[in-house]
Amino acid sequence: MRETESLTLIANRQASIRSLYDKHASMLLGYIFEIVKNQKLAEEYLVKVFCDIAQHFNEIDWDDTNNWCQLKRLAQNKLNQLMDSGRVASDLKNMGLQNPGSHESHTRYPDYFTEEQYHIFYSVYYYGKSVEAISKELNKTEESIRKTLKEAFAIMRKSCEN
Repeated sequence: MRETESLTLIANRQASIRSLYDKHASMLLGYIFEIVKNQKLAEEYLVKVFCDIAQHFNEIDWDDTNNWCQLKRLAQNKLNQLMDSGRVASDLKNMGLQNPGSHESHTRYPDYFTEEQYHIFYSVYYYGKSVEAISKELNKTEESIRKTLKEAFAIMRKSCEN
């Protein structure tokens, strides 16, 4: 990130948050929607993300990377917290909707996946976890995680051909 951009962000906190929202909220909303698959819920979570940003604005290292990457990472962390706590499923149930994990497009492949392929694929694709984090979580090498992920993609490609 340019030095002047980060200094400007820190200098005027309220205007900075507004500027971040104006520039990136629509993309961030689309990102969140792709995970939760519900517009109203995505909008609610977008508000939660920006509330967290406002509360912790001075603690965030805005020099770390560009603003979009920083916002996406913050949203990803918030969504991981909500999903791990069961909040997303609960919110969708309260709205009379399905959990995104039970959405038709998400359940097409698990019949073909092993339990490990399912866990690794969904951890990477839907929860945004890194291969390194999954390897530590499962106590396996990064190479074996990559291999399993490649197998999952091969299964998906093969099932699309049929």
